[in-house]
Amino acid sequence: MNTHRPPSVVREGRGTHVLLWALFPPLGAGLGWALSRVPGWLTLLPDWVHHLPLVPGEEPVALLARLEGPVLTGVLVVLGLLAGAFVALSSYDDMVTVAADGGGVRLTRAGRTEEFARDGVAAVFVDGRDLVLLGADTGELARERTDHSPRKLRAAFEEHGYAWHEGDPHRGEYRRWVDGAPGLEQEAHRLLWARREALRAREADDAAEQRRALAELGVVVRDEGGLQYWRPVRDIPHRQG
Repeated sequence: MNTHRPPSVVREGRGTHVLLWALFPPLGAGLGWALSRVPGWLTLLPDWVHHLPLVPGEEPVALLARLEGPVLTGVLVVLGLLAGAFVALSSYDDMVTVAADGGGVRLTRAGRTEEFARDGVAAVFVDGRDLVLLGADTGELARERTDHSPRKLRAAFEEHGYAWHEGDPHRGEYRRWVDGAPGLEQEAHRLLWARREALRAREADDAAEQRRALAELGVVVRDEGGLQYWRPVRDIPHRQG
């Protein structure tokens, strides 16, 4: 294998960046302009509407209408434009750049890069929207949510001889988690219980942290149909010197 071959990089295309900046800042500016017109629109409502709950009365509406003008419109449009730019910039935190070569794999998100040596990556596959790297012991080295095409990811990894799989190669080894069932340490049961509650509460960060803690115990977990399934990692026999 030629370890000096240039790395294969999968990142968001130019169209994604254009879409972000062509969509969110103008949308924010448009919302700012619409908000600046609200006081004038309220003055056009019938009198009886102002007696409804949550609808300002006639006097507050008249006061707001006096604020309407080019200065208010300009301020709200600029604020909306800035808010849209903030949303566009925040979107970059969810983007992952994947680089693979003969030396290893680098995953970069929000300016933070994780590196994995080539010899330590035994299998690569896509699980739903997650890119997954497995080590020699079948444990998860990395799991990153990405919108990259599986076709592009596969081409990048196969270009440098990585073992790409169409789905989890150890799928048949998983068992459905039942609290207290034999085969798991008490700490693993506690983490799986806490992770189930975090998933129900849609606390993705907590669920990811509990997945990492389970990995340290030698347990790999996957989600399917709202249920958790688990499998142990494999022991690697030590080489005799």
